[in-house]
Amino acid sequence: MALGNVVAIADFETHTQAVAAVDFREVMRELASGVALVTSAFDEARCGCAVSSFASLSLEPASLLVCLNGESATLRCIRASRVFAVNILADRHRGLAQRFASAKVRGAERFAEGDWSALQTGAPALRDALAVVDCRLERIVEHATHAIVIGVAAEATKIGSGRALVHWRSRFETLA
Repeated sequence: MALGNVVAIADFETHTQAVAAVDFREVMRELASGVALVTSAFDEARCGCAVSSFASLSLEPASLLVCLNGESATLRCIRASRVFAVNILADRHRGLAQRFASAKVRGAERFAEGDWSALQTGAPALRDALAVVDCRLERIVEHATHAIVIGVAAEATKIGSGRALVHWRSRFETLA
């Protein structure tokens, strides 16, 4: 890159044009992502939601991140409890993923299906998930409408087998 092409951050901020949300959503639908249920518990109440925005962050300490809507009940629960679990789903969990993604099904009602246990931190774990990472909240980074939730793994367990459930083009799919 020629030095003349380098742009200072201040210059970049003044010259950027926002991409319309509808256009950005269409582009991001082309990215196939794994599906997980992020779960937590506080004061005897369980909460959780389906996510496709999660990733490993660091090996030392073992940590990951998930992205949650800033208005999410799950995010409120994580803030209060300071713990959460990431339950990585198999293709057999398609119905459960839809249940946890539904705006019509809330709170404890989401846990009416599936075989659940409590982890070391107290966060709910799906017994037949492909894998579960039990986390203690490290940090929450707010950005626009969402929050990046960073957790340090208290426990990480590979449990089940099968094909991974993925989210692609607004649908739950299975890798062939």
